[in-house]
Amino acid sequence: MLNDGKVGPGYKVSTEMAMHSPLTRLPVILLQVHDKAAQQLKHDLQVLFDNADEALFEMAYKAQSDAEQSLYFEAMRDVRLKRKHIERGFLEQLFFAFIRLTQAQLSESALQAPVLKQSFFSLQISDCERDQVISAMVAQVLARDQSALRQLTSRLSTLSWVTLNEHNNPLSPAMLCDYFLQAERDQGIDLKVKLIMLQLFDKYLLSQTSRLYADANQLLMATGVLPELTEERSCCRSKQDAHDQESAVVGEDVGHLVGLLFDYIESDRNLAPPLKSLLGQLQRPMLTIAQLDQYFFSSDSHPARCLLNVMADAAVGWDDSLSVHSDPLYQEIERVVKQLVCHSCANNVDLLEGLLHDFLRFTHVERGLVEQLELRTRAREQMHAKTLRAVQSELSSSLDEQDHLGLLLVSQLRIGTWIELQANSVRHQRCKLIAILEPEGRHIFVNRSGLKVVEKSRSDLVGQLRSGAISLLDDRLLFDRALSSMIGGLCQYNAH
Repeated sequence: MLNDGKVGPGYKVSTEMAMHSPLTRLPVILLQVHDKAAQQLKHDLQVLFDNADEALFEMAYKAQSDAEQSLYFEAMRDVRLKRKHIERGFLEQLFFAFIRLTQAQLSESALQAPVLKQSFFSLQISDCERDQVISAMVAQVLARDQSALRQLTSRLSTLSWVTLNEHNNPLSPAMLCDYFLQAERDQGIDLKVKLIMLQLFDKYLLSQTSRLYADANQLLMATGVLPELTEERSCCRSKQDAHDQESAVVGEDVGHLVGLLFDYIESDRNLAPPLKSLLGQLQRPMLTIAQLDQYFFSSDSHPARCLLNVMADAAVGWDDSLSVHSDPLYQEIERVVKQLVCHSCANNVDLLEGLLHDFLRFTHVERGLVEQLELRTRAREQMHAKTLRAVQSELSSSLDEQDHLGLLLVSQLRIGTWIELQANSVRHQRCKLIAILEPEGRHIFVNRSGLKVVEKSRSDLVGQLRSGAISLLDDRLLFDRALSSMIGGLCQYNAH
């Protein structure tokens, strides 16, 4: 039976178990490692849930239907009600994982919940595609923190009755994911919401494992547990039993993830068709880079990843009105693509960084000119607005109930937001919000050259946002949009 959110007998039993549990007989240092880790993980979970409201509201704001929007608003309420129970469930799972370290009578399989299966981390989620997403999260932590985790595993193994590895270590990323999924499952969290929360778990908790492992290793070394263990020794110790296995996992997963990334680029609403086609030519070079460099997906600052992000970001205002033969931005992106495709630079970090530097310099010059024009446009519109102060507000108090949702959407528009306006049945125009003139509520939009192209009142925006004549363009980085799309696609898949 699912917990209804009330504190009842079950919680009392858990408390009594804690008071009389085998954890009280653990070596003091192991108890300290548990307590220190639990303290950090509890804090990280609180940060996760503190940010969940904002993330779910943002998704509701960008929802494509009333039903989808209602799902996100209901999820906000559900998560608020259940967060304390999920936090407690997660920490209890961690608690019992440490207990099992000293229970020799248990088979080692008791600590083997998340294991590699057919090159995926099986985290009790049946669908293969979902395993891929979770596997990528785990592989990212292993790529970043593998040395520290190996050392921690070696040290904990000297205090444990069971054989530990980098996957069944109580603090491994696979086990942390398993605790979270189990805690959500116990609270009956909807699958769509669970996948969204898993993405937040990656962002706010798994991103902090470097500190988690460093603190645990420091505690163990300070009390004489393998103080001489170095990065080199720990690496050599586990190379034979882990390196080949993880290489196979990462290699297979990387190929699939790069494929999903370029599938997303092909369907990305932010990119005009000519630019989708151009960037699509980078799939093979990026696949080679990702296979050779484990930090391609885990490092935000990887030059190849940054290059894709900045080209996609610069192209957000490019629309059908521009010519591929004369537009400087298109020609600059084409130059970069040709060099990546033709010069076999998969392993050439210097060339990648050089291309990134040159492209950023190009966009910096272009942006400087555009910002000057935007400044003049804004100043001119503000002067014009002074002559219209007597104009009555275009929004009356007789708005119907549905219009209030439109007003909420309009109120979220920020300076710098890009929109796509359906000019006619075949042509779409892209423009950026550069000014909101009060009290009239006039919204001034410019093209990517900084010239004014359209002006909209609040009531215009309410109606056109509701009808779909205006749509907002996603301002997140390409990689972040692609990851969200992957998880969103899994939500839709599991809804049928």
